Amino acid sequence: MSEEKAKLIKDLNSAGIDINFIIQESFLGYKYRKKVNKLYEEKAETPTKLIKMYYSLAPGKIEFDKMKKAFITKYINNESELEGTHNSIEIKGLKAMYEYIHSDDVNYLFDVYTLKDLNAKLFSFTEYPEYAGDFRRFDVYLPGTGTELSEWSMIRPELKKIDIEIQKLLEDAKELNTNFSTDKLLEYLDNCVVIGCKLIKVHPFDDGNGRTIRGFINKLFEDVGLPPIYIKANERTEYHLAMNKANNEGNYDYIKGFYRYKVCDSIIELDINNRIKKQDNEKKKIKELKINS
Repeated sequence: MSEEKAKLIKDLNSAGIDINFIIQESFLGYKYRKKVNKLYEEKAETPTKLIKMYYSLAPGKIEFDKMKKAFITKYINNESELEGTHNSIEIKGLKAMYEYIHSDDVNYLFDVYTLKDLNAKLFSFTEYPEYAGDFRRFDVYLPGTGTELSEWSMIRPELKKIDIEIQKLLEDAKELNTNFSTDKLLEYLDNCVVIGCKLIKVHPFDDGNGRTIRGFINKLFEDVGLPPIYIKANERTEYHLAMNKANNEGNYDYIKGFYRYKVCDSIIELDINNRIKKQDNEKKKIKELKINS
């Protein structure tokens, strides 16, 4: 914990201010505004402030390990809806892919080609799993997007260029975990999002590109204590519009903002809701003790 952060927390505690209460109520306000459609703005100022506050005030390092199992269940359900996938074999593969992402094995020689491992896990229960993880050998198109995808012969050269950025991100993650800064965290988040857009434009596989790449980016998020995110089916249009602006116009502002909202959503899903549930259970126990006493 940095000296600045430690001093801030000490000052708030000295003033009798409950840090956890501030965090919880701020995110509940965000949740309410989103529910009544009074939240979204182009510059994503609200989620930016919330993320900075959350990581500035949290007493220790944010750990989402205990909540990853619940995330996998929610992710699989929503990711399957997003991709229109109801195939039980692919859903089983999606779970296997995320179990691999959350294992220590994924960190061995982690680079852009780890995408191949993730794609192989995604389709590991299909009829011909030996072909899973192979790069496509034909040109493909994304109808209705206007996005020019990489020719199949350029997949490896393009990935090689992107890997330079990924290796830089891995170094940034180490630095963040040693010398934390909310500004650097947000910069790291944005850089991950840009890499995700570039990987989508390369579209290296025959199938499962979106699921594979989003899993890869979630791994990068988790390296610095950012929560993994998932995109709901009713957010598909907004997500695709933001992605098209990035890959067709070179305007990454919308997709960066979209992901900041999604980080806040995941903080609520993986942390705030659990805090409230824990508080409710404690109140229930106290009430039962009073009744029985």
